[in-house]
Amino acid sequence: MKVLILSCNTGGGHNTAAKAIKEVFDLQKDECEIKDALSFGGQLASDLVCNSYIEMVKKTPKLFGELYKLGNKVGQMNNNVKIKSPVYLVNKMYADELEKYIIENKFDAILCTHIFPAEALTHLKHRHNLQIPFFFVSTDYYCCPLIEEISPELYFSAHKDTLFTFADKGIDTNIIIPTGIPVSQSFVTSIDKNQARDELKLNHKNKIFLLMSGSMGFGDTISIAHYIFNNSDKDTRIVAITGNNQEMYDKFKQDFENEERLILLGFTDKVYLYMNACDILLTKPGGLSSTEALVKGIPIIHTSPIPGCETENVQFFTEHNLSLYAQDSKEAGRLAVLLMSDKFLRNQMLEAQKNYRCDNSAAAIVKEVKDYKKS
Repeated sequence: MKVLILSCNTGGGHNTAAKAIKEVFDLQKDECEIKDALSFGGQLASDLVCNSYIEMVKKTPKLFGELYKLGNKVGQMNNNVKIKSPVYLVNKMYADELEKYIIENKFDAILCTHIFPAEALTHLKHRHNLQIPFFFVSTDYYCCPLIEEISPELYFSAHKDTLFTFADKGIDTNIIIPTGIPVSQSFVTSIDKNQARDELKLNHKNKIFLLMSGSMGFGDTISIAHYIFNNSDKDTRIVAITGNNQEMYDKFKQDFENEERLILLGFTDKVYLYMNACDILLTKPGGLSSTEALVKGIPIIHTSPIPGCETENVQFFTEHNLSLYAQDSKEAGRLAVLLMSDKFLRNQMLEAQKNYRCDNSAAAIVKEVKDYKKS
């Protein structure tokens, strides 16, 4: 089988989900590749859109939240009168180049881990009669804005308890399969905590907080670290992963120059090992990072979300007792220290997580795609 996965560089989660699905296709000896959908409109256009998104999220998150709400309203309104949104019209602009690539390479199926390529493929399906089946993979727990405008063969959603958010937008729940959000096989594979600590050269006796801020380095993680260090003992360790945010990395180095309890990392491909090794995870509520922690079974404290999809992710996790939510950095630090000292609370959370995790979502998605192709 030959498969194309279309993603987008607006944050790391969409690409991470795409890579997780590709891993399974690769393991099954299928031919699979990932492409940035926006690059079919030119790399300059792709960079402009993605960089603008990242700058907005980091510098004006409230504005992003308002645009997210507007997207929901526009999608519902346009669905009623069959008028397409400006986002749909923009993605239609590169659809011809995308179609040419699909036909030339003779793909059997296409998966989208972002709404943008799903908009382009919907246009090709309805206006160009594209016959190759395409599928949409959700990377957050509630459905995203403008989802009413796309028409994939199947939707793969995060959990059965969130199907109502699709139904509310008029989507037939019979074509939604709650596989869970796909994560890498490195997260699916179980590793003993002490083994992980040995590999990372971490002391078995230490109390380890893992502090993550997403691929963009979002949120006030430095204030959280100050609170934890000021209210913890000498056996405490904080592993801070700042992602691609060099400014945050440098600020950590400056603020904690003589703090031996801090382990500071920028980008790392060993997040799965640090998750296995830690006792408490503090992370912004991205769909992918939250799911990775859920699959691993780690007590989670969700820090300030990017308004919109991440706010909804927090709602799902807290309503199901899968995490605690801190509204600011001081509360995040306080909850972290509390959770570390309260074994009963940690165990309650871990028990709840067992009931809501999907153990190998990527494999489930691949199976559904292959079964659909056979039918």
